[in-house]
Amino acid sequence: MIRKCFLVAAFLMVIAGAFADDRALLQGRIDSCSAAGGGKVVVEAGEYRLAGALEMKSGVELHLKSGAVLLFSGEPDDFLPVVLSRWEGTELYNRSSMVHADGQENFSITGEPGSVIDANGGRMARWGMPADDFEENVHGTHGDTPEKADVERLRGYGDALTPVAERVFGKDAKLRPCAMEFRECRNIVLDGFTLKNSPFWCIHPLYCEDVTVRNVTIDSHFPNNDGCDPESSKRVLIENCTFMTGDDAIAIKSGRDADGRRIGRPSEDITIRNCKFYSKCNGLCIGSEMSGGVRNVTMTNIEIGDVKNALLFKSNLDRGGYIENVRIDSVTIGNVAGAVLRFETNYFGYRGGHFPARYQDFKISNVTAKSAEAYAIYFDGNEEEPIRDIAVRNFAVEKAAHAHYLYKTARCSFENAVVNGKRLPKRIKEDTERKSCDVW
Repeated sequence: MIRKCFLVAAFLMVIAGAFADDRALLQGRIDSCSAAGGGKVVVEAGEYRLAGALEMKSGVELHLKSGAVLLFSGEPDDFLPVVLSRWEGTELYNRSSMVHADGQENFSITGEPGSVIDANGGRMARWGMPADDFEENVHGTHGDTPEKADVERLRGYGDALTPVAERVFGKDAKLRPCAMEFRECRNIVLDGFTLKNSPFWCIHPLYCEDVTVRNVTIDSHFPNNDGCDPESSKRVLIENCTFMTGDDAIAIKSGRDADGRRIGRPSEDITIRNCKFYSKCNGLCIGSEMSGGVRNVTMTNIEIGDVKNALLFKSNLDRGGYIENVRIDSVTIGNVAGAVLRFETNYFGYRGGHFPARYQDFKISNVTAKSAEAYAIYFDGNEEEPIRDIAVRNFAVEKAAHAHYLYKTARCSFENAVVNGKRLPKRIKEDTERKSCDVW
């Protein structure tokens, strides 16, 4: 029951030529509503400028009316002081996301059609550099970018298990934060709004339970703009969403390498249904930061456009962990540059470890694709942990350069799998030499 209802009306004014900070008034409404036992904060149509993070609090529904736009400043230092977070699977203290919560429960952000949360991340993503000096996609590598030194420093902290209190990336650091991050929260609902222009990952539930992302449109095309990345979280539902992203549409994660194994919190009980994926990189991914394990994932009724890889499960020998009990059904796919169905254990960025990941117990059915420039099916396993117990049924790719590649697998079966108009055998003969698929 709503105990308090506050109306944020058009008297939050924008000062011409300056970035007026409407954040204090809006944050005050959220804080007082939560303190009174919870309720609904309504944001009327209009543009509201926010020079800093908006903190969600327990018991509050933040509701955006049609035409309401929350526009963040895009200035990196507006999102200080640092907060405890994870960045690509390693714990640290970093700038806050634009919309943030830590240790809160029973809150929601809802929106009517035409409501927008604009993280204004273009400036932050490039850190003031001209657009033509920034790689169009620094997916995973971070290339020769301003943040590269900080990425390497953080990787070193994770490898050495440096105390988290010493991993501080403050004012002079360059690691881009997510647009929306919720850490150690419970009972979250995100519903109905459009999220635009994230500096990094778009929606990041971290160590959360009971999360619903419904009827949300992600329209964000900068580097590393994954749409939704549940990480070390449980009971997550993603449904009726559209992902137009610069990186993976959905990537399920659970920590990176030694630091991820130290924490050991899996992502589990995740359902994805009735969604559309129009991403510049990949469709559904699990990994590559999956060192805490991922299990019990169900994905049904998904439309994937033209992507690099459609269904991708990725790790390398640094990771460890496992991916198990995955169910995928009813997926239509456009054209794929890499592979339609890809199990990858040699993902780039390898740093010399020996912790083979376990992939087992997948059931994949009713998948169709137009074409694959590389592989329809690509299974690349390890001697110690072969990819095993994968059952593929009713799988069809109209045109593929290579129908299949299987290396170090066990008990993988294909029923009514057709590629290039030819039915594949139920048990596909393994390749004797390792092959790469260098499409990410």
